[in-house]
Amino acid sequence: MQKIKFAVQMICSVLLMLNVQAQQRFPTLIRSSLENEIIILSVGQPVYYPGDTVKIKVERNSKRATAIATPILIMEETSLIPTDNNLFIAAIPEACPPGVYRVRLRIKDAGGRRYIYATDCVVNVAEHQVIERISRFVYIEPDSGGENQQSAVTLDPSQIRELRVIFRRDSIGMGMGPQFVTIRTTIQLRDGTIGQTFERRVLTFRSDNDPDRDYSMLIQYRRAYGPYAAVKSDEFGQVQINVDSLPAWAIIKINIEPDYTIKIGGYDRSNSYTRYFHVRGPKIEVGLSLGIPKVLFDSQAKDTIQYGNYSAMLRFYYVNEITGLRFPVSFGIGTYGVNSPIDVNAGRGGFALSLLFNVAEMTRMIGINLSKTITAGLELAPFFPLEKRGRFLIAAQVGISL
Repeated sequence: MQKIKFAVQMICSVLLMLNVQAQQRFPTLIRSSLENEIIILSVGQPVYYPGDTVKIKVERNSKRATAIATPILIMEETSLIPTDNNLFIAAIPEACPPGVYRVRLRIKDAGGRRYIYATDCVVNVAEHQVIERISRFVYIEPDSGGENQQSAVTLDPSQIRELRVIFRRDSIGMGMGPQFVTIRTTIQLRDGTIGQTFERRVLTFRSDNDPDRDYSMLIQYRRAYGPYAAVKSDEFGQVQINVDSLPAWAIIKINIEPDYTIKIGGYDRSNSYTRYFHVRGPKIEVGLSLGIPKVLFDSQAKDTIQYGNYSAMLRFYYVNEITGLRFPVSFGIGTYGVNSPIDVNAGRGGFALSLLFNVAEMTRMIGINLSKTITAGLELAPFFPLEKRGRFLIAAQVGISL
């Protein structure tokens, strides 16, 4: 019984609250100095969005009043149209920025005199934010880059620093509202590790080709969204890509997506714009490689040698100036057949020239991204041991490139 009584009380409370809210639709009392009349203005709903129709009702407590009362909505490109029962309507423009717009009252008395009265009645226009497709209004200049790492465009460091994100603001749909965008720039080193990540949160919106109106809307968005208070007015058209350091042949990844910390809703991974660039470096690179060779052929097999398990080479690599990938064949010089990189002695280690065909580099050329430090392939090596005959070796080798 108590549960039923409690439920009835809750329902009554909710109905009472709804009734109170329905009666408090922004009424404003106006006292006319002409006829000492009270006029009540009320707005149809507490919040409107661009594209909605505003309804303002004028209620008069005197049936003998001779003055004509007309409400005026202080909103650009908007005029109230009278309908039946003292109701006035107007459509809110799609490009209307969010804010509070006041309603004034125009009085025309029996003598034809006109008066304008300020009121407390307001129309509250909220931001009707809809996330636009990023690819529709975003692109990168002066080079759009590659859509994946394999198609990355190679640019000089100076060209990388000239990259900028352009917002085609005219391509943002009507009524979409502000577009909050995160620009994330990632530098990936040659070994696959992430060097640095830079993140910018910027704001843009549809332009109506009026600088003054653009600035006014920007100020309103700044006030409405705290994280964007520092947005500059010259950045809602384009944003420069700024990076601190650009290692040779690093991969620059620029990812642009909606800022989901502002928009409440699900994360749409397909709504993003990502481009890749290579930072151009030298055509010839020098590096140290440590390998574990396994001799398959020895041209002086009768002159036996106890080969060690390691080799250490100073290697020279040719780098493709378009893709930034190393040519799979490299030349090296260093110690060979030793138990450690410097353990060279009679009867075991020695020095060698090396021509290495790196199969691991071939896999990277066809899109299989193994670690760039791994080497594995077939090696041809003129070998010069101490106190033994020189010979020609064919060996299989795995190792690392530093």
